Amino acid sequence: MPDGQRRTQPKILLLCNENPSWPEADLLNSQAMLRALRAALTERGHPSESYVYFDALDGLSRYDPHEWLVWNWGEELAGQAWTEAEVAAALEQRGFIYTGSGPGVFRLVQDRAAVKAQLEKANLPTLPWRVFHTPAAAPEWTAFPAIVKGANQHASYGIDDRSVVTSPAALAERIAYIRAQFDDDALVEPFLDSREFHVGVWGNHSPQALWPVELDYTGFEDMHDRLYTYEWKFNPASRGYREIKMPCPAPLDRPDWQARLMEVATAAYRAIGLRDYGRVDLRMLGDEPQILDVNANPDLDQQSVLPLAARAMGLSYEETLDRIIGCAAERMAQKTC
Repeated sequence: MPDGQRRTQPKILLLCNENPSWPEADLLNSQAMLRALRAALTERGHPSESYVYFDALDGLSRYDPHEWLVWNWGEELAGQAWTEAEVAAALEQRGFIYTGSGPGVFRLVQDRAAVKAQLEKANLPTLPWRVFHTPAAAPEWTAFPAIVKGANQHASYGIDDRSVVTSPAALAERIAYIRAQFDDDALVEPFLDSREFHVGVWGNHSPQALWPVELDYTGFEDMHDRLYTYEWKFNPASRGYREIKMPCPAPLDRPDWQARLMEVATAAYRAIGLRDYGRVDLRMLGDEPQILDVNANPDLDQQSVLPLAARAMGLSYEETLDRIIGCAAERMAQKTC
């Protein structure tokens, strides 16, 4: 049976974390996403309950893992950033089947250098890189412009317009910032001031790429602004949130690029070991896409990349979620056989 094809209608336990210290806007956004998810599951006939936690998962003992499949939106425990792996491990210890990747993959994608090494091992296109421990080594880097990322930070967290640097002095300053702000090493690679695409991939036995979504920076004259920062991704008041266009399917003017983007994204999904769904971010170097990031836990609100691409391919939000549940439900069926 193909990945994600519906077999039964399992009960779905919606697992989501909330931190009392979050700003009110973040709490309201999280709650709205959870309501939308539950409404979509109800539309598709899935009985569901929500389990919102902060620092403990003890209440999961009320649920029988033979009856409940967990929709895993748990991203942290007790407010500790990047603890998705611990949440997934706790679910496995309690015998639950859940949507998304396992703890080993979450630990891998948290380490940008390890991801780079894994992509290189698989002979996939990704830019040259180096990890810097201190600013003193900055003069050894010569490829500018460059982008500086926290070596152990997630997705766009910590990335802003100052992440793109054009000189050793600016690089040293940014390495120092990463150390002071996040107590982290800095991963540095060339900055490609070129077209950017995000590709959703889903499935397990035969993963499939969805149509690429382009992040269209037309109208942003400064290259420092042609960057999908944390602020522009999540702040509705920001210029980037309002003005970055996201056409799909893309690029219509280069069908050869589209095919190659989907091919590379699927290969990266396999190489990193993602499960059920994920997203691969790429920019073009000439006619060849370069992998920037592999996200094992991408956003799944209705305006994010994977649902947007699925909608362009004729699938509703409800059908998109049902497809992901189907992937996890196959593991549940195998467990109970």
